[in-house]
Amino acid sequence: MPRRRPRPYTYLLGDSPTESARLRAQARLWDPTAFALFDRLRIRTGWRVLEIGPGNGSLHRELRRRVGGPVDIVEPSPVFGDRIAALARRDRLGAGRAWRSTLADAALPRGVYDLIFARWVFLFMPDPARRIAQLAAALRPGGLLAIEDYERNTLRMLPTPPAWDAFLAADHAFFASQGGHASVAGLLPGYYERAGLSLVDVTPTTKAGHPGSPVWRWLSAYFLGVMDQLAGRGEFRPADAARLAAAWRAAATSPTSLLIAPTVVDVVGRKPVRRGSKAAKGAAA
Repeated sequence: MPRRRPRPYTYLLGDSPTESARLRAQARLWDPTAFALFDRLRIRTGWRVLEIGPGNGSLHRELRRRVGGPVDIVEPSPVFGDRIAALARRDRLGAGRAWRSTLADAALPRGVYDLIFARWVFLFMPDPARRIAQLAAALRPGGLLAIEDYERNTLRMLPTPPAWDAFLAADHAFFASQGGHASVAGLLPGYYERAGLSLVDVTPTTKAGHPGSPVWRWLSAYFLGVMDQLAGRGEFRPADAARLAAAWRAAATSPTSLLIAPTVVDVVGRKPVRRGSKAAKGAAA
């Protein structure tokens, strides 16, 4: 029976200068959450680490600092891939191996990584269960898979404008158009278990802010920027999108307006260590 080819997809938000600037602002807001995750993982010098979709590289830089050496990547964007290569030249910690492809097309080694990390990648990705199994195979026994991704149903504006539920449905349809899932975080624990990983950490973080706050600016820049792309998806009509955008801008003039962000969930799984293996003996020592 012929092997089923992975469904091709394109990163919906691209790698333009505008998107890069948005990602930098988003990283300033959310990198401390990832740093706290890295603290809980107790990343050590000398670990072999793979990062999926490092983008602009703020967390890639931190991972390299913590391991004291190179970190491998899977990054299909030439713009972001070149940015990571330049980062490696600057910090002189060595160049990691780079797969300049989607994860589905990356021939990863088996059983070598102490940690594989991804943030805001799996919500775009078709066949996430298959990709989790692929990453689990690349972990050494005792290795960790750590993913940060969204549960987007917590997104809310207070007071809530009309057509908000249709807007949320359109947001989910936007990601589903390429085979992704906007609230993939809720599915990850099941995928981990199917891949033979033991869950060791599921930690949610939700942020909220009034007009002028970093949270408000981040969410407004993103959603007002994609509002035209959401219009016409499902029951969210172009007229609804226009009214919501106007209501959003009007809400920004009231200091009591509030935006509650999509929740970011850290999901960490560990690859079991077989009894009697060298890894098990090392852990016992």
